[in-house]
Amino acid sequence: MTRLSSQAFGLPRLRSFHNWIMEAGLCTRPGADPAQWSPEKEPGRNAERQRQRYERAAADLCGGCRAISSCRLLAEAEEGQLLLEHGYPPHGIRGGEAPWARLERLNASITAGDMEEEEAA
Repeated sequence: MTRLSSQAFGLPRLRSFHNWIMEAGLCTRPGADPAQWSPEKEPGRNAERQRQRYERAAADLCGGCRAISSCRLLAEAEEGQLLLEHGYPPHGIRGGEAPWARLERLNASITAGDMEEEEAA
């Protein structure tokens, strides 16, 4: 399996990422509106200006967050599992990134993992 599986990170490490995000994440501060990180509607594929605004909003929301690296790694593990097992694409803002940016990285990781598995066989 590719490096996206939760086994690659290990459950204790994933828990530590989650705990750090809960402690230091800007999205978990009192008064933070969860709807800002999970907009109901994401821009379509051809809506370049909307996508740029969404990406700026992601960068602004998460800019300066001490837990941004852990958030990205946790998103990669969780969303990678959901994508591999159920075909669910990423949604919302995580780690300062829009879902399509994370999806591109997930797809690249899956493809690289598949290539590594083929070479090993």
